[in-house]
Amino acid sequence: MKTTGSRPGLGPSAVRTAHRDVTERLRDAIVSGVLPAGSRLVQAELAANLEVSVTPVREALRELESQGLVDFDPFRGATVHQVSLAELDEVYEIRRTLIPIAARERVRTITDEEIEDAEAIASAMSLRSDSTRWVEDNRRLHRLLDGTSGQVHLRAIMRRLADVSSLYVGLSVTTDPTRRRRAREDHKELVKAYRKRDAALVTAITLRHIGDTETVAREALLRSGTL
Repeated sequence: MKTTGSRPGLGPSAVRTAHRDVTERLRDAIVSGVLPAGSRLVQAELAANLEVSVTPVREALRELESQGLVDFDPFRGATVHQVSLAELDEVYEIRRTLIPIAARERVRTITDEEIEDAEAIASAMSLRSDSTRWVEDNRRLHRLLDGTSGQVHLRAIMRRLADVSSLYVGLSVTTDPTRRRRAREDHKELVKAYRKRDAALVTAITLRHIGDTETVAREALLRSGTL
């Protein structure tokens, strides 16, 4: 698909559409491993490959930096974020601490419509879908379920952690052929727990769910020698 960038004659809505499209395409390439960790992200090269101007690429890289998927270095420029055991430990420890707080808030604020949307996404997550699609659907599902809409700062922290975690989710589903099946069952149980507005059950399932991802990702990192 050919995308249009911020070229003369295009209005603000077209520029925003190009920015969103480039952001999603780069995020997919990073999470799926098409752009491996540590890869240099040269704006001119990306713009040429994506058939857009440099402007939406530059904006997309800044947005992906805010999500923890891209790093900026004064010497190397933009690079794909490098996963590590140290980061895995830090991110998942913080998530385990915040999940009980977020669950108590979310079971109070989530709407029936949001639960229905979450159930539809969970049902559509096929074991046969490619890793990029699975990780993105997983991200959409958890953004709905972990919305914490009443607490702005908590939501921002949880979303940043979830964005960084998507790299480890991608690692887990590409290295363990049984991970998706377990995750899909967790998703179904989570939806049911939210329907019951049972914060304790939501917390227990979520902690088990992210613990599984952490374990599989850790094993993959150790096998690869990544510290």
